[in-house]
Amino acid sequence: MASSTVGLATAEERIAVPFASSHEYLLAEMDWLRLVMHREVLRLKAANLLSPDPFRGLYLSDELVDSILSDWNAQRCGASENSQNANTAELSVQIEKARMWIDACAEASREHGRPMEMDRLTGLCGLSEFDRKVLVAAIAVDLDQHFEEMYAWARNDITRKRPSIGLMIKLFCSSEEEEFRSRAAFLDGGALVRNRLVRIGDGTHESEAAFLAKSVRIDDRIAAFLMEQAGIDRRLRSFTSVSVPTRALSSLHLPPDLQVKLKNLEHLDEPAVFYLCGQRGAGKRAIVEALCSEQHRSMLAVDLGRMAYEASAASEMLVLIHREAMLQGADIFFAHAEALLEDGAVHLPLRSALEALRPLAGQRIYIAGEEPWPAAQTERGSAWVTLDCPIPAFADRVKLWQETLAGMEFQVDPDVDAALLANRFALTGGAIREACADAARRLRLNGQVGEGISSTDLEAAARAQSTGGLRRFAEKILSRGTWESLVLPPYVVRQLRDVCTAERHRQTVYSEWGFDQRLSSGKGLNVLFCGPSGTGKTMAAGILAQELGLDLYRIDLSVVVSKYIGETEKQLNLIFREARASNAVLLFDEADALFGKRSEVKDAHDRYANVEVAYLLQKMEEYEGVVILATNLRRNMDDAFTRRMSHIVEFPFPDAEQRERIWRSIFPSHAPVASDVEFGFLARQFELAGGNIRNIAVAAAFLAAEKQTKIGMEQCIVATALEIQKTGKLPSRSEFRDYYEMIRTHI
Repeated sequence: MASSTVGLATAEERIAVPFASSHEYLLAEMDWLRLVMHREVLRLKAANLLSPDPFRGLYLSDELVDSILSDWNAQRCGASENSQNANTAELSVQIEKARMWIDACAEASREHGRPMEMDRLTGLCGLSEFDRKVLVAAIAVDLDQHFEEMYAWARNDITRKRPSIGLMIKLFCSSEEEEFRSRAAFLDGGALVRNRLVRIGDGTHESEAAFLAKSVRIDDRIAAFLMEQAGIDRRLRSFTSVSVPTRALSSLHLPPDLQVKLKNLEHLDEPAVFYLCGQRGAGKRAIVEALCSEQHRSMLAVDLGRMAYEASAASEMLVLIHREAMLQGADIFFAHAEALLEDGAVHLPLRSALEALRPLAGQRIYIAGEEPWPAAQTERGSAWVTLDCPIPAFADRVKLWQETLAGMEFQVDPDVDAALLANRFALTGGAIREACADAARRLRLNGQVGEGISSTDLEAAARAQSTGGLRRFAEKILSRGTWESLVLPPYVVRQLRDVCTAERHRQTVYSEWGFDQRLSSGKGLNVLFCGPSGTGKTMAAGILAQELGLDLYRIDLSVVVSKYIGETEKQLNLIFREARASNAVLLFDEADALFGKRSEVKDAHDRYANVEVAYLLQKMEEYEGVVILATNLRRNMDDAFTRRMSHIVEFPFPDAEQRERIWRSIFPSHAPVASDVEFGFLARQFELAGGNIRNIAVAAAFLAAEKQTKIGMEQCIVATALEIQKTGKLPSRSEFRDYYEMIRTHI
């Protein structure tokens, strides 16, 4: 093989000036690496370590290597100067001078406030000089494809186009002792591998290769970083984003105690992870944005919900996320942590890895979830500080409604009352903004762009925001009744109106007048409806909800009650948790099934039954919404529940006068009712509740429709007889009198 030639400019001919960019710095490093590779080629040739086999490496010829070296020389010194012979001693001198020149220029760059990306990476990861050289050798194939041929030729294998551990140790170490120490750089504890800057091994075919024979490949994200290419690691893009927040902490509507805690975060002496717990839309992200803005740092946001189901190796992704934040100079914000708590067994490795994260110097890690984080199963990497983000107080909700409405593109009707909306719907700031946006969308869909947004539009949108989670456990009850349709004694109606009054003015009493400072619990509105079946308890609950502008949800007992120990409490906890965010009226029908009396403990079943009742008492006291308990058997209710009721409304069985009012009002105005119907007779003769009368009216309508006639006395009498039969009684002549003959063919 002919001797390679190279022309080299001396270091004295060049003045150390700052590099204009990281790209210019990398080009200088490539020139230095070409000299190092040239020297290695000469060493291999001089030591006669190359096989004479013409098929060596299958197949890279010596002539090809010489041609590459000549091209490199021409690039460095010009074609007219490439006739100068070079030997290893000369190359060693030039390598040393080139190294000194590069280091001098890099130092000049740092002094001028323009450090290279390699310098930033060195400071962030604690790289040694040897580590830096390894990265230069690893990135070389991305900058000059000829390095692939050179590495393959030096490794005597055309399929190995990346540098090996052994090759880089030979290239960059000058003694056996240095070579031995440098092996540690490629172990798991080394900065290169620990920070995932390089990957050891080139696929599965190197799994059995000797340590020194393993390939070293630079991570794609690190290569892009060193070349000043902006962007996030492609493996993280589907669930990660980076931003530069500008939000001010003073612009947020937060409780005073939380504001104090946030302002004092900087006084913590030890690294900490901050867990923000609160409902969706409670402002957790806004808080993190404000804190990042105050610290003049970027924010790397990670959606843990998407990450848990999209990333194949989620715990490994956490390492890349931590590294990405380091490269971006960003704090980390992990959102939707509740996704990791839904199935603890599946996500336990990711949870453990998350708990082990430790912030870097000057960095903060924030985690946000809707549920409290459970006790750690593994040792945490740093202290955890929990910050509760509650639903905004009434005054803050008023401001949020006012600010959001003022910023809308549509005109808002002047009768819209922000205070009324804030009182009716205990929504988070995010839910308020979404409700206003939803109201605007409805206007567009209905073709009412020219009209203003009304209170009705906003209330409908607010209800839609608040009741989504309850649908798993409860049935929504649609009520079309009015106060006039309630046939009850005046004192009962007055009690029901008192319930509405208490809910309407709750914020005035608790927030403005300060009663919430005197009460630690029991600030909700718990109402007990008791009375015989069919006396209007469910109807009254619907009218109350309608009057308050809230939805009514009847709890499905089949979902709640379980024969397995602990399951009933679990379901009730979920219901009350969803109810806190739902702003709905909860109706527990047949409540005595759940809220029965506690009994003397005679066996394990009694003990756990009493635990259920005690747990329900606790949840009732904690809950601050509207709960209606309806029961036919008040005597079966535990006394502890009745003491905790804000209002107890007795629904009496209707007397004859009230029954006649029910009979006359039960038929719709469009129903064809015949003039022969004697409502007075029906009311006097049959002691039926309103629910039974409703059933009779509907059955009579179907009988009339079958005969294509009006709803007459005959149909009402027959339907009444059938309703009485449902109760297990036989219709008698003394009850039906002159109409008894009408029913003989039906009984």
